[in-house]
Amino acid sequence: MRALEEDKYVRQTRGYLPEAQVAFIDEIFKANSAILNTLLTILNERLFDNGSQRIKVPLVTLVGASNELPESEELDALYDRFLIKKEVKQVTVSGLTQMLDYYAGNSYDEEVDNGSSSSSSTGVRTGAMQVDPSARLTMDDFQHTRT
Repeated sequence: MRALEEDKYVRQTRGYLPEAQVAFIDEIFKANSAILNTLLTILNERLFDNGSQRIKVPLVTLVGASNELPESEELDALYDRFLIKKEVKQVTVSGLTQMLDYYAGNSYDEEVDNGSSSSSSTGVRTGAMQVDPSARLTMDDFQHTRT
């Protein structure tokens, strides 16, 4: 409170983006212009303005997610800062079931013979886990990141 009485506006940064090495921001393109400008400074210069101080930001990786691509020109600068852009489609019901089975400890064979699955005597489902090939990252996704 004393800082505010002295017209100092300093943000607490412990546990927040200015002190993070890895960060995830959901719905990144829905941020207001002040947040967008702060993000651009962090991404471009690895600096955060906190009151009258400029703090170095140890950020190594920022992952942003959005349900929609930016449509306004003011978001182009932020969108361009992401080196890897991957559209991920909605998970299908069968894909969700396979994912839940997988993380529940059910194993899947690496080989894809006929794509069918069967139950073993232990009750563990076996068979190929089907993954949409367009959802996989390939070397093409990384080509433009080389300097």
